[in-house]
Amino acid sequence: MLILLSLLNLFLSPPTPSTPNGKTNLRVDIQNVRVVKGTVYIALFTPGKDFPEGKPLEGKKLYVGSKSLHTTFSVEPGDYAIAVYHDENDNGKMDTRMFGIPKEPYGFSNNFKPVMSAPKFSDCQFSVGDGGKSISIKLI
Repeated sequence: MLILLSLLNLFLSPPTPSTPNGKTNLRVDIQNVRVVKGTVYIALFTPGKDFPEGKPLEGKKLYVGSKSLHTTFSVEPGDYAIAVYHDENDNGKMDTRMFGIPKEPYGFSNNFKPVMSAPKFSDCQFSVGDGGKSISIKLI
């Protein structure tokens, strides 16, 4: 009976978010997609990278099919920041107004809203522990 209960517990317990090689899962939810077309680009940065315009640690490209999207990164525990933009017209670049002000929706981790310049890594920094993390970014 104890063996049966142990086996049931094994199959009924929730899966752990850890992945091989000491990595864990970072789930990113993108909210407030205003038009259901185009592509959303997500860039994951580590400290020391040129956030938000430099080369990210990893990038993802999601085709828009609904008003909210999600993806998962396999990462080592540590500090990260994310920059996102929605290429609504699918021309492969972020369209801007005068002085580089974005025409297309964008967002950052911590839902940081820049005022006069691009954010610093520390403005958007978050930590991922051994148990993984889930964050939500609202496009502006």
